[in-house]
Amino acid sequence: LTAWTGTGMALVVSSCVKTERAALTAVPLLLVPQMLLAGALVPYREMNHGLFSVDAGRARGGVPVPAAIMPLRYAYEAMIVAQATRNPFEAERLRLQRRIDRMRSLEVPMTAEQTERFELLKEGLRRLLASGASSVEEAANLVARIGRISTSGTRIEVETMKVWPENSPRARPASEFFVNERIDLLVREAETFRNDYRNKDRRIVFHALKKPIPFMSEKTGKTVQEYVERDDEMETQKYCGFVLAGVVLGCGMVSTLIISRQNRQTK
Repeated sequence: LTAWTGTGMALVVSSCVKTERAALTAVPLLLVPQMLLAGALVPYREMNHGLFSVDAGRARGGVPVPAAIMPLRYAYEAMIVAQATRNPFEAERLRLQRRIDRMRSLEVPMTAEQTERFELLKEGLRRLLASGASSVEEAANLVARIGRISTSGTRIEVETMKVWPENSPRARPASEFFVNERIDLLVREAETFRNDYRNKDRRIVFHALKKPIPFMSEKTGKTVQEYVERDDEMETQKYCGFVLAGVVLGCGMVSTLIISRQNRQTK
């Protein structure tokens, strides 16, 4: 999507100008603002207060107003969040955590079978966090095995599975093979800002795992005890993907209209 977005913007520029010199001159005008406002080269918290809306909160994950129209900002944010959540270790950890949260929020008492599975899931999550390996392949296989046994295995299988290689001086935590500590810190900090109880209204927090859907409000009708995903929020990867897809389609339509108008004038 990032490549298609760049191609779409290039088509718009090519259809507007008449010479190669003009097209080359327009490239820095498109790229430099995006690079500065993408959030990678210059952190948002170091930018001027005037670039933020009143309730954005520069020091609490706020996004500058001009960055809302910068496609590179959405591409960068989606890749950062994907790195933090789509790697094998974090994907399995989040999957186990969601299953635990859903079972914990049940309104009716759990049956004996559900209680047993609940305990196995907690034990599986604990063993996942304590797992170690000597190589990337070994770590990936171990993480997948822990998740599979925790969700469908027996108590004996969960309690007897080995999560750390014996007599291996190269062994280290499995998370270190997949999790980038700096990216993980960025996302965890953003989630802290997003879940801050002092925020009465929904906010777009840079690097957060979810984004509020514009013009939507929560209409679940569920009680507070139930574990439900908010229906007025969307995963950041999907949110940014839709934005980039919209930019691509918009650039295609604009280019088509400009070229069609030029063709009519030529005739």
